[in-house]
Amino acid sequence: MATLPRWLQQYGTLPKSIILFAAGQFLLNLIQTAQFLLLNLFLKSHHLDDPAIAALTSQRFVATFFLAIPAGLWLRGKRLRWPLVIGSVLFPLMALASLETVQRGHMSAASWCFLLMGFAGLVLNVASLPMVLRMVSPDKSSEALSLLFATWAAASICGGVLSSALQGMGHMDLFGLPIVLDEYATLLLLTLAGFGAPFLFLRLPDPPPEGAAPKHWLHMHKEDVPVLLRSLIPSLVIATGAGLSIQFLNLFFSSVHAVSSSQYSAYGTISNVLVLLTGLMVPEIRRRYGWRGAIIGVQGVAIVLLVLMGLTELWRELWWSLPIAVTCFIVRQPLMSMAGPATSELTMNYVGERNRELMSACSGAIWSGAWWLAARVFQVLRSMDVPYWAVFLATAFLYIIGILYYLKIIRVMDQREDGTTAQRRDPNPTTEAM
Repeated sequence: MATLPRWLQQYGTLPKSIILFAAGQFLLNLIQTAQFLLLNLFLKSHHLDDPAIAALTSQRFVATFFLAIPAGLWLRGKRLRWPLVIGSVLFPLMALASLETVQRGHMSAASWCFLLMGFAGLVLNVASLPMVLRMVSPDKSSEALSLLFATWAAASICGGVLSSALQGMGHMDLFGLPIVLDEYATLLLLTLAGFGAPFLFLRLPDPPPEGAAPKHWLHMHKEDVPVLLRSLIPSLVIATGAGLSIQFLNLFFSSVHAVSSSQYSAYGTISNVLVLLTGLMVPEIRRRYGWRGAIIGVQGVAIVLLVLMGLTELWRELWWSLPIAVTCFIVRQPLMSMAGPATSELTMNYVGERNRELMSACSGAIWSGAWWLAARVFQVLRSMDVPYWAVFLATAFLYIIGILYYLKIIRVMDQREDGTTAQRRDPNPTTEAM
């Protein structure tokens, strides 16, 4: 009888609380997957033009950008179960309210619903990683974070397959009542699934933080500021690079290689399956090859694939350009995603337990702000007829800067780990010397 590989068996040793938390995250990610796939189409079917759609959906990023740091400061040193429960109730509730207000033409109310949905998502993002690290021992943190990241890929696969199946059916009869399975019905179904998350979060333990809460929520230790800044620089650089090109890959394949939306979705599904499988292998890679292999190595290969994918624009007329571009697209995303759990664990350990909530908040604000700014830069570049391959090269350049900054943090963490190991081996060197 075949047995599971050892690296996969390690997930069976995770505490039940982590499994419950991952299940709740999966249900919430189904909402985000549905919105990523269908929300713009749903809004367009209600006669909103592109600027109106961008203005409405960007309300989510407004909340994240402006409220992230205050939320991170407020949650420092506090128990996190109830913020997670409240966020998991508010997020699907506002997602549902946003659908219904748009469906009924109440656009002013819809704008507020999108804003509150962004705030709920912010609370969830700020509290998630610190909560996971509180619920597991340090030797299980890699598996716990990898499982958490894998829920996004799993939700993308399930949401994509379910959306395609429902859209393909078109309509159905339920107890003699005809139901049209359009974008609204699909969004509604996957949003309702998210209401199961708070029931799972209520069953979580509520471990206290290691240190005492700060006397005032705005208080910060002087020595923490440079540490936070150093840990956020690579996120800022990589987020800007990703915002320049990754969110527009569908336009690249459509404009350069004439790939249809259904073909692109199929390639994306294959890539998400690989994201799920490779993401679960991150702890084993981390143990075998250290931080350098789990972060620098996989991101380095992903950068090469991104550049190669972009350069296929120069040979678009040749038969082999599309297969190479598709192969790079399918393989690049899993490699870049593999670094996600490792970089999260690295930076959370680097900033220390008392700054984890603030680190999560600042990271969320950076990604929202950087993607918004990068989208505007992309718009300007394309209006000047800058080719896609040049934009991809700019992304690769920013990625290289980002991983070089991660390399600096890795050196510091390696020194800490070496010092801790030496201290365990020789707890009282002065006495032995005597």
